[in-house]
Amino acid sequence: MRFTTRRATSRDAPRLTALAREAKAHWGYPADWLDVWRDALTITPDYIERHTVLVASLKSETRAVIGMCALEDRETRWELAHLWVAPCAHGIGVGRALVEQALTIASQRRPGSVVRVESDPNAAGFYRRVGAREVGAVPAPMTGDPARTLPVFELRTPE
Repeated sequence: MRFTTRRATSRDAPRLTALAREAKAHWGYPADWLDVWRDALTITPDYIERHTVLVASLKSETRAVIGMCALEDRETRWELAHLWVAPCAHGIGVGRALVEQALTIASQRRPGSVVRVESDPNAAGFYRRVGAREVGAVPAPMTGDPARTLPVFELRTPE
């Protein structure tokens, strides 16, 4: 599977929302949790305009969207958010390519800056493989799992 990356446009919002929901559901979360996360998994045109949102698409006639991520500028650091890869495209380098592109953009704007990620627990291994350092956890309680937490990672952009 060959893919390319590009900046998202506001027209991508519905497909990116569908991708986020599909990717989150892939991990087998209960339906009521997915309902709670509905708004958080919605990518709006306004969100795309306010942040640097990257899209990975197949290099084929369908140009199907298979991945995305967002780089949010927090002034003193960056936040990597909404890294979603279609389950059919896991393991082919889409996530890594998106993270590397986001780090390049962050480095061009502020060399040597920190990029923070609050990770889904299922994605923690991925972040370790791309060189992120686990620096803590944040509470993320859900019905039936009041002790649930999200691991927090940091990546540093080149100087």
